[in-house]
Amino acid sequence: MDVKLGLDMRLWGAATGVGQLPLLEAIAGAGYQGISVPLAGQNSSELKLLGVEAATCGLEVSVTASLPPSVNPISADPGRRTLALDYLRVRVDDTHKLGGAVLSGAIFQAQGVFSGARATDQEWEWCRQFLKALGEYAAERGVSLGLEFQSRYDTYLINTAADAARMCRDVGLPSLGVIYNTFHAHLEELSPALALPAAGDRLSQVYLSDSHRGTLGSGQVHWEQSFATLNFLDYRGWLIVQGLGWHAADPEAGGNIWRSRFDNETQFYTDALSFVRGLLRDQQ
Repeated sequence: MDVKLGLDMRLWGAATGVGQLPLLEAIAGAGYQGISVPLAGQNSSELKLLGVEAATCGLEVSVTASLPPSVNPISADPGRRTLALDYLRVRVDDTHKLGGAVLSGAIFQAQGVFSGARATDQEWEWCRQFLKALGEYAAERGVSLGLEFQSRYDTYLINTAADAARMCRDVGLPSLGVIYNTFHAHLEELSPALALPAAGDRLSQVYLSDSHRGTLGSGQVHWEQSFATLNFLDYRGWLIVQGLGWHAADPEAGGNIWRSRFDNETQFYTDALSFVRGLLRDQQ
């Protein structure tokens, strides 16, 4: 498979700042071609410094964001829906400052906010209108959007690849794609062989995270089937390694991780790279 390998910077916590600048050279030296940066209130100077250092190290940048409970695009309160659009427009601007091409995450609803009922057609329509407006704004700034479907414990509007692909079709913007995360798919999908094709030509990026968010290959994700399916689909996008330790224990960002399932960050990302390269070799 002709893919690029990236590393999610949430490995070091919910916000990436100047404190992580010295890490970028080592990440690039290990063999990664890009990083995924979580947005969590960094100022403009910090974002620009990160972008410059990433470019200097030859690392491409993707960006992730989440919506706090106070701003929800599927809220019955129109004020909260408006705030959600304003909130993510700022994140689009931040993505542009970083030199990022993709802003992704559960950007379709506030994480951890539940109505106590199934998603309604009205909530779907509110989300469609929201994503169309946001997507048009982002496209004008050269930024694409990615919908990361998440498990029932985080969201309830979009929980599967098929859900995310349907929303992309309903919105109708070519710059809106599906983000497939093996952690969430492990919880919600029947199998990668069925889930990945459901994303169709909207599949934008794949995040590689094991069932316990720790060392890849030591959990319950169906790795061989996932990579065989990606190979069958001739996937040519990003594979972004994701590990979350206790540093990512940010309930507002959906990271209720209270223990690390790896020895240290360097061990995690070096072992993950070897693991992924082995899976890729198996597909040759």
